[in-house]
This record gives sequence, structure tokens and C-alpha cells, in this order.
Amino acid sequence: MGVVRYCGIDISARPADQQLVTLHERRGREGEPELVATFYEPGDVGAVARTVRGFGGEAVVGIDAPSGRRLDLLAAGSPLRARLALPDGRYERSRVCDALLFRRGLPLYPVPAADAPLARWEQWMTAGFELFEALMPLGLFRPVAGGAVQGRVGDGALRFGRLFETYPDAIFCALIGNRPPPKRTPWGLQQRIAALRLRGIRDDDGGLWHRTVDDLDACAAAYAAYAMATGRGCWVGDVREGVIVLPGDGLRDRYERLPPARRAALA
Repeated sequence: MGVVRYCGIDISARPADQQLVTLHERRGREGEPELVATFYEPGDVGAVARTVRGFGGEAVVGIDAPSGRRLDLLAAGSPLRARLALPDGRYERSRVCDALLFRRGLPLYPVPAADAPLARWEQWMTAGFELFEALMPLGLFRPVAGGAVQGRVGDGALRFGRLFETYPDAIFCALIGNRPPPKRTPWGLQQRIAALRLRGIRDDDGGLWHRTVDDLDACAAAYAAYAMATGRGCWVGDVREGVIVLPGDGLRDRYERLPPARRAALA
């Protein structure tokens, strides 16, 4: 068996700016396990897909984009709404996975229905759809759910597929335990880097401090791939529509922001 590449891809609205990061395992100086990060130059969907396919069947890939369109499983009057105890008028135009995260304080972009054209601001999803299609030979992760809409990936998850959707904002919330400050603030950036480094991720060129926020999002998606492959992940969603995979055995009921830093009043 070759070296397993745990891949994370951050999708951009700019066609030539799709960002790939991979992790692979090695032993540190003291024998401790490390996950070595490799940051690739941005490229288009074709270049990223060729690079991932070049890793062979050993790749595990998390993509920060919807894996498919909304199937309206939460439309008004649907039985699933009652089972999930969703309030009337809420989440009717959401995928199941998005609704389950949104009500935990983890909002996502709305995903259009299967028969709806993409609005201009939704065009970025096209790159994600194309990348999922290009990498579909890896198998889209579809766990045996038995009607459930969330669960642990468990051991042997890769037999259900090596390609999956993930969401870096939710990954960082799961790793940190609350909603960190915005990623473009100094404290938000520091918390995200600390969360990755505490999981054994090593960047031999600057320790993650020289990387962009898109790099860090892709790195988080790669860590989700590692978590899924090693049975340390969880999933939410309806398998008919697509699930989102995140690290950890399960999610909290809510992820709240910490109180803002104090400010003195003006005179």
C-alpha cells in the first residue's frame, strides 16, 4: 500500500484559484505521529483533479463545496420536518445537512434546488460540482444510515467512499468547541492555527503562519479526511441528498461565539 494522501480542497469563485492541501503521516523526532502538510499552488479544477488522481486510489478527499443540489426533503409538510422538530417556515429551502448545522449556530450558503439555475453569486458552486464529478471514481461517501440523519463514521468508513463534502468553518468549531472569531482577525487566525497544530499538523515552511486563510481552510478539510479515514469523524445529512463529514465523534447542540473583547466608553 502506498502513502495515503489526505486531501482538502477549498473552492474559489475564481476558476484558477482552487486550493489543494494534502496531509501524510510521519514519525516526529520523539517518535510521535505527525501529519505533514503540503500546500499546492492554486489552480483550476482540471489541474487539481489531475493532481489528486495522481495519488492513486489511496487518496481521501474532502471538498469545501456542496456535493449536490437540494432535493427539497425539508419542504413544507414533509414527514422529515416533523421528525426533526423543525419550526414552521424555517429551513424549507435547505438541504438536511445544512439545516442540522445551521440550527447549531453553523450557517452555510443555501444550495439551489435540482431544477433551479444558479444565480450569479452561486456560480462558485460550479467548480465544486465539477470537482466532485471529476473525482467520483473515488466514490462519494454514503454511509449506511438506516434512516438516521447523523452519526459517527466509525471504523472502515472508506468502504462507503473516499470523497466527501465538508465545511471548514464547522471543522474549526468542532475542534475548538465554540465559534472562533472571524478568520481574518488576528485572534481568529491564531485560534485556527493552534487548533491544527494541536492535532499534529506540521508545516515545515513557517509553521502555518505564512499561509493564507484559504490555505488553512483547505488544511482543515484535509484533516477532516484524516479523521474520516481513521474512524474519528462524524456525518450529518440525508444520504439521498448528501452528507457533510466533520472531525470528532459528534457535534454539540450549539456553537456560540465568545463574548467580544471589552471596550472603554468614549467621553
